[in-house]
Amino acid sequence: MYCFPAALTAGCLHREKDLDVTSRGENGYQIYDIAVVSPTRLLVTDLDNHTLRLVDSQNGGVVSQVSLPGWPYGVCLTGDGRAAVTLPSEKRIQFVRVDGDTLSLDKSITVKGTVMGLVSSSNHLVVSYQNPGRVERITMEGRITHELNNLTAGRKLFEYPNFITTSHDGRIYISDRGTHTIVQLSHNLQVLQVFTSPMMKAPLGIASVSNNQVIVADQGSSNILVLDTTTGTMTPLLGIQGIQGPYTVGWCHDSQKLYVGLYGGIRNLNVYTRT
Repeated sequence: MYCFPAALTAGCLHREKDLDVTSRGENGYQIYDIAVVSPTRLLVTDLDNHTLRLVDSQNGGVVSQVSLPGWPYGVCLTGDGRAAVTLPSEKRIQFVRVDGDTLSLDKSITVKGTVMGLVSSSNHLVVSYQNPGRVERITMEGRITHELNNLTAGRKLFEYPNFITTSHDGRIYISDRGTHTIVQLSHNLQVLQVFTSPMMKAPLGIASVSNNQVIVADQGSSNILVLDTTTGTMTPLLGIQGIQGPYTVGWCHDSQKLYVGLYGGIRNLNVYTRT
């Protein structure tokens, strides 16, 4: 049985030194998503330079990077020595091999729409789309096995679905900045719960902490929120001072560290350690 530490609470995170994720000679930079590879390695998508890069999460700096055939958005590990990256403008998902400290391009698959977030789930991918908002469960070859949209849901469930995470017990969580909600789904895209709160105004990046907690980068409230999925309550983790422009988050279970990417071309990740 998987054991989780005690629940995250307000004031339990200590700010560490920022983490440099850039290479020399770069001008613009925008981190859109984070995937935790190990306690010492992160993957980040870089919009401005069209790259996926492997970052040293202890000392900072880029260990390896690969140029992508389009600007990237979401990234996830697929559990087979690869990562998958969404390319919204290309309507494609690019697979990248992660061989130790080396990244290299693998195959890509075409999808039907502006693909945004994604997560690996039981040898499949769950992906979100905008215009119109919907979610699909697809095979690694791109075949659709399940789809959820506003018509099939019978209500306005999605407007701008963005990032996706999955808990250890297989439940899927999707942030939607248009409806200001976090949607909880089963592995086959059945709607389980929809979470909302006056505190949550523009949810973007999300990361599972345990079966009962999800971290949310809420750009609208300028804070990192933690959602208790058993009660539906949300708590600001960073207190009243918050954080300006949070866009994406990554949580490392082993090191109990939170990584936050900010909107606006910030060249570093903010790092917080659980105290």
